[in-house]
Amino acid sequence: MRAEFLILIPDNESFCSTKKGFVDFLKIDSLISITGQNLAFRRSPKSKDIVSVKFHVDTAKVKSQAERYFLFSMECEDQNLIDEFFELSEKIKAIVQRISPGSTSINVLWDDVGRIYAEKSYPIINETENLMRRLIAKFMLITVGMNWSKDAFNDALQKKIKNFGDEDTYLNDLYKLDFIHLNEVLFEKKRDIGIDELTRILSKTDFSKADQEQISKYVPKSNWEKYFSELVDKKDSSLETKWKLLYELRNKVAHNRNVKKAEFEQIKGLSSDIKIIIEKAISKLGDIDINSDERDLIIESHIFELKTETRGENFSDVINSVAEYYGKNGFGVQMWIASNKDGLGDFSIGKGGEIYIVEVLNFTPLLFPFRWRELINKYRDAFPGDPAYDPMPKLHVVVVMPTVINLERLASVRKLTSASEKMFVDRLTVTIGNRKDGIVFEPLGHL
Repeated sequence: MRAEFLILIPDNESFCSTKKGFVDFLKIDSLISITGQNLAFRRSPKSKDIVSVKFHVDTAKVKSQAERYFLFSMECEDQNLIDEFFELSEKIKAIVQRISPGSTSINVLWDDVGRIYAEKSYPIINETENLMRRLIAKFMLITVGMNWSKDAFNDALQKKIKNFGDEDTYLNDLYKLDFIHLNEVLFEKKRDIGIDELTRILSKTDFSKADQEQISKYVPKSNWEKYFSELVDKKDSSLETKWKLLYELRNKVAHNRNVKKAEFEQIKGLSSDIKIIIEKAISKLGDIDINSDERDLIIESHIFELKTETRGENFSDVINSVAEYYGKNGFGVQMWIASNKDGLGDFSIGKGGEIYIVEVLNFTPLLFPFRWRELINKYRDAFPGDPAYDPMPKLHVVVVMPTVINLERLASVRKLTSASEKMFVDRLTVTIGNRKDGIVFEPLGHL
């Protein structure tokens, strides 16, 4: 094991301006004994040495500054003494800081202790990470079914899974994804009802028990809170916090940064606590009882698609490309100042004296049925009555498919949307298309 420190001090410390002066300064501490190039360390003045190392010191002035540097290195041949070597490293740093208190700078150039602790941390974190994968997979398979992952991942993650390189037929897709994604299915907080539903309930003067239960669904909760919290002890409710702490420490290991002894001990403690909680949860998965509505909510809130929700900064580009398409086809286009996600439509168009509302939906395989149902309910609630007799504004819905078309998914979209078109007679028109090269919108269906 080797450690190497570059120590900078002001060049006005006359008592410590040579290699001998530096070594003599180390000798002042009664826990350090030096003979030639050998340095020994004990925990108390009367105890035996716990570690012995060979050391070397170089020194010179920093040319561009009024500073002096000491290059101190030490090496221990016995890796079993890693904890003792760590203690010695910390002791050297503490002694050196006293050369010029407040003005001494210690830079670690090499630290085998941190590397070894990182290497020891990896299998511990890996085991815990795979236990979490096991919990998530079993939870989704038991509550949702065997096909839960086929439409659950967005295109980018599907590509990552495809390029994983392991041809093992039975390897679960969760093992092909990163640590950061694993906790979202359990800990991602989500409201089970929207603001429109909450407003509708709150407009009542009297609340039934069912209303009260619905109101409580507006409070964001994770699947862990809803389905597992009552199955495990209250002291185990800190899983999310512990997982986040472990994730931060795991990043140090993954990015080849040195791990301190205290961090290694923390990794062991967190992993042990998390494993106990996960194993308890896995053992009680069969006790979870969910209905079909809750099953849909689990799917809707599932792992990655909400994180790549297309109604964000890039969605304005999608809206603009659709608006340009209408403009090129002879429609007057009125862009709205801001697209109201709780309202109806993204912009309006006009042609031949008719005005239409245009709603743009980006197709995502898992959430599209839910978004479509939400849109149709919103349209119907805004204009109650029989669409065959009561006037209501015409709505154009543009469904933007991925650049690479999946014919099976396209057929499912056509089937779902055509049923709604028939229900609203000639008041609802659906255009299905995609963006050529991710820029220019082109239809696959009718205008």
